[in-house]
Amino acid sequence: MSDRELDAAHHLHPFTNQAILRDEGGPTVYVSGTGSTITDDQGREYLDAFAGLWCVNVGYGREELVEAASTQMRALAFYNTFFKSTTPVTARLSAKLVELTPDGLNHVMFANSGSEVMDSAIRLARTFWELEGKPGKRWMIGREEGYHGSTLGTVSLGQIPAMQAQGGLPLPDFAHVKAPYRFRHAPRLDEKVFGMEAAGWIEAKILELGADAVAAVAIEPVQGAGGVIIPPEGYLTRVQEICRRHDVLLILDEVVTAFGRIGAWTAAERFGLQPDMIAMAKGLSSGYQPISALMIGDRVADTLANRSGGLAHGFTYSGHPVAAAVALANLAILAREKLIERVRDDIGPYFAAAMARLADHPLVGEVRTIGLLAAIELVRSKTPRVLFDPEGVVGSVVRGQMEERGVIVRPVRDAIVVAPTLVVTRAEVDRIVTALEDSLAVVATELELIAEEEAIEVATGPGRALEGLVCLVTGAGGGIGAAVAERYAREGASLVLCGRDVDKLNAVAAKLKFFGAGAAVLPIDLAEPGAAETVRGVLAERIGRLDVLVLNHGILGPLSPLADMDEAAFDAVLNVNLAANVRLLSALDPLLRGSPSGRLIAVSSGAAEGGFAGWGAYGASKAGLEALVRAYAAEVREETSIRANIVDPGEVRTDMRASAFPDENSANLPAPEWITDVFVRLAAPACTLSGRRLPALARKA
Repeated sequence: MSDRELDAAHHLHPFTNQAILRDEGGPTVYVSGTGSTITDDQGREYLDAFAGLWCVNVGYGREELVEAASTQMRALAFYNTFFKSTTPVTARLSAKLVELTPDGLNHVMFANSGSEVMDSAIRLARTFWELEGKPGKRWMIGREEGYHGSTLGTVSLGQIPAMQAQGGLPLPDFAHVKAPYRFRHAPRLDEKVFGMEAAGWIEAKILELGADAVAAVAIEPVQGAGGVIIPPEGYLTRVQEICRRHDVLLILDEVVTAFGRIGAWTAAERFGLQPDMIAMAKGLSSGYQPISALMIGDRVADTLANRSGGLAHGFTYSGHPVAAAVALANLAILAREKLIERVRDDIGPYFAAAMARLADHPLVGEVRTIGLLAAIELVRSKTPRVLFDPEGVVGSVVRGQMEERGVIVRPVRDAIVVAPTLVVTRAEVDRIVTALEDSLAVVATELELIAEEEAIEVATGPGRALEGLVCLVTGAGGGIGAAVAERYAREGASLVLCGRDVDKLNAVAAKLKFFGAGAAVLPIDLAEPGAAETVRGVLAERIGRLDVLVLNHGILGPLSPLADMDEAAFDAVLNVNLAANVRLLSALDPLLRGSPSGRLIAVSSGAAEGGFAGWGAYGASKAGLEALVRAYAAEVREETSIRANIVDPGEVRTDMRASAFPDENSANLPAPEWITDVFVRLAAPACTLSGRRLPALARKA
C-alpha cells in the first residue's frame, strides 16, 4: 500500500471529515520543504500561504535548526525538569523568553502545545486565587469564535460550537462574550466607538457574574482560528483596564501572534499591554519541534511558588532539551535576520497593500490585515451585505481552487485566511493575491451558473432544462461527448451525434432510446474536405434547425515540444482540433442565428493555458479554439441571442487521457458523466454568460 492508502486506512486526522477523506482516497502526502514552498510525494510544489499551521515563521529547510536538534541529541537527548532538574538549554530559553516579553513576566512554564499551556493558564489562575484566599474566583471569561486548544478546559474557554458539541462541553464556570468582530456586529460603527462598546461586553459579564467570582479573562489579541479578527482601536487597552479595576487576571493567548507574526515579538509589546500571563507556542520553534511556553507575571508566580507547597502540575516533556535547543536557534534566526522588523517595516506593509487589491471584488465584503495575517471575507452581496447560507461552502471551494493553483490557504467559515512564512518574498505575495483573484473569478462564474440553474429549474421543472432543443454533439462516440449527449437526452433535448466511428455512435444512440430521446447518427470525419457542408446540409434539410453546438472532437497527437514536432504531424493536429471546428462553426452559424437561443460550447483543456509541458500541437490547437470561441462571442453579442463559451473539463477518466498518462490510476479520476452540469447550464435558454472559460466541477452521481 502507498503512504496515502496506509494513512487513509489507519490515521484519524484532527479537524477532518474522515468519511470524505476516505472517499477521496486519502490525504496529500507532503515530503519536503524549502523557504515558503512544500512538495508532495508526486513532486508537485505548493506555496504554503498558511505557514504549516500559523507556525513555520522562519520557513522550511533551515539547516541551523536541524543542527541544533542533532547537536543536543548527541549531548543529551532527554531529561525531565521534574525533581529539581533542568538542562542548560532549558535554562537559557527561560531567560531568553523573559528578555523578549514585557516587564514583570519573569517566570515560565514549558509544555508541548498551545492547548497545554492554555489549559495550564486556566488551572494556575484558579489555583492562584485559591492560594490568595479567594476560592470563589473560578469563572473564566472567553469570547465567541475564540480558539484556545483542544483539551476539555480550552474547548470550554473558547466558543466554537462544532468543538463544544463533542464530549459534553463546555465544563462549568466558563462564560463567553461576543468577539470584537466589527465586520459582523457593527460594520458601520466608528472603529474606536465599537472598540469601547466591545470591551464593555467583558465588563458587563464580570458585573453579571460578580468580580469576586471571576478568575480571569483570556483572549487572543488577534483571533486566529476565529477568522483573523483584529482588535478595534483601543479595545485591548480598555480590556486590560477593566480587568485591573475588577481584580481579574488577564491572560493573552499569543500562540499565533507571538514571535513576529504581527511585526513584534509579542502582541503585548505591539499594543502596550502588561498581562498576567502570556501563552506562546507555534512560532517559538517555527514548528520544527513541539514546544510551548506560559509566561507568568511576578504577582501570580510569587504566590504559586511561595504558598502552594509544591506545584502539582507539568508534563513529561516540559522543557524538553531538544525542543528548547531548536527554539533558541529559531529565536536567534528571527533576531539575526531581523524578521520581526521585516514584517513591521517591509513585507508586512507590502502584504497589506497587495491584499487590498481584492477589496473591490464583488464577492469580497472586507479585507483585514495585520503583519503577515490576513482575512478576506466573502459575501453573496456587498450592498446590501448578505452572507452566504449555508456558511463555509464557498470558502471551501475557494480553498480548493487555490490548491489547484499550487497555493495553500485556510477557510474559516467564508473568510479566506492567509498567514505566510515571515520569509515570504514580494513575488510570492503577488502570487498569492493573483491566485486569489483567479480563484474568486472561477467561483463568481460558478455562482452565476448556480443562479441560472435555479432560474432554469423554476422555468422548466427538474430534469427538462433543454426541452425541445436540437443539440449537435461532436465526438459523441465516447468519453465526454457521449456523457454530454446522454445528459442532454435526460434534459429533454433531441440529439444529433457526430463522430468518426459509426458503431460507437449507434451504441450511444441505442442507450438514449431508454430516455425516450430522439438521436440522429451522423458518422463523418470533420477533418475531411466538405465535411462541414455535409453536416450543415443534413441539419438544414432533414431537421431544419440547430440550437446547441458542442465542439468536442479532437485528437491528442504526438506529445513533444514544438521545436521537435514534425511539421506534417503538427498540421494534422491543428486541422482536426482547430481548422475543422472553424469550418464547422462557419457552416452552422446561420442555423445558430436562426435559433432563439443559439448556444456554442467548446471543450478545451488545461493545455491551452500551458498546463502541460511538451503538449505543443495539442495545446496550441486548444488555445486557438478558445480564441475562436471568444472572437465568435464578441461578433454575435450585439446582434443575436447566441451565447458562446468554453469548458475545461479538467482531469476526467477518458481514453485520450489514458493514452497521455498510461501509468495513472484512472479509478481516482471523475467519470465523464460527473462533469456534465456545466454543459446543461451553458446550453439552457436562460444562460446569459458568453465568451467565458469555465471549469467543469465534478459532482459524483
